[in-house]
Amino acid sequence: MSAIAGAYRFTAARMADLMTVCPPLEKPFVWMGGKVWTWPRAGRLYRSVAGRYAARLRERANCFRDVDVAGIRLTVDVTEFTTSTLYFGRTPYEPQTTDFLRRALGPGSVFVDVGASHGYFTLIAGALVGPGGRVIAFEPNPDVASQLDAHVAANGFADRIVVRREALAEAPSADREFFVSRDADNSGLSTLTPDAADLASGLLSPAHTVRVAVNTFDRWRVAAGLARIDLVKIDTEHAEDLVVGGMAESLACGCVERVVCETTPASRAHRMLCDAGFVPATLDTAAALSNMGYVRRR
Repeated sequence: MSAIAGAYRFTAARMADLMTVCPPLEKPFVWMGGKVWTWPRAGRLYRSVAGRYAARLRERANCFRDVDVAGIRLTVDVTEFTTSTLYFGRTPYEPQTTDFLRRALGPGSVFVDVGASHGYFTLIAGALVGPGGRVIAFEPNPDVASQLDAHVAANGFADRIVVRREALAEAPSADREFFVSRDADNSGLSTLTPDAADLASGLLSPAHTVRVAVNTFDRWRVAAGLARIDLVKIDTEHAEDLVVGGMAESLACGCVERVVCETTPASRAHRMLCDAGFVPATLDTAAALSNMGYVRRR
C-alpha cells in the first residue's frame, strides 16, 4: 500500500471515528453528502467515510434513522445496501421499481414480497396500502427476517405486514439448504440457488448455510384465502424461475394483477409470465439482471 493510499484510509477512518464520538456531526455530514456524493474526488472520500461510519453504527446497534423514500417517511436501518446511499448521498435505490409500486398500490391493496430481505419494498408497500391493506413478506434467512421484524415494529406496521420465514419454489419441502450471504454490506445475496460467481468469490459458501422450509406460491395463496393480489415482487437471487414455476395456478386464474421480477428476457420466469398474459417493461437494471414490471393484459 502506497503512502498516499495509507494516508487516505487513515483520514477516512479518523473522520468516521470523530463522528462516532461526536454524534451531532452526523447531521451536517449527511447534508454534505447530498452535495458531493457524485463528485470524483471529494465524493470518493465522502463515500469512504460514510461506509466506515455505517460500519461503526452497525457495531453499536445504532442504525435506525428517518428517511424520505419517494415522499414516504420511513424509519430504516441506514447501514443496509438499499438505504445507505439514500441516507448518506440522497441517491435512491431502484427508483423505477419504487415508482412501479407507487402506481400499483393504494389503500386496501394486497402486496406479496418474495425475497423481502430487510424490507425496503415491504415498508414502502406498508405505507402505501395503509391499515386496510395487506403485505406478506417472505424472508427465509433467520437473521434478516428478525431485522425485517424490527423494521415493521419501528414503523408501526404490525397491523398490515406479516413476515413469513420460509422460501418459495416449485415444490414444497420441510427442510432445504439455503445459502447465507457472507457480504457484510449486502445481506440480499442469500439464496436457494447460489450463482457460480458468488461461490467462487466466497460471498456464498457451502460452509455457511441454514435449513429452511419451502412452500409454493400457489399452495400458500390457497391456504391464505387470497382471491386478489395487486402486486407480487420476486427477488430471490437466481431462484426466480422456481418461484414463478410454483405460482402457475395463480397466474392462470387471473388473481395476480402485476408482478415485478428480477430476471432477463431469456429466463423461464419471463416466458411463463408472458405466456400467462402479462406485458413486460424494463424498470431498473444492475449488471446482467433487470427488475422487469409485468402488467396483466386487459
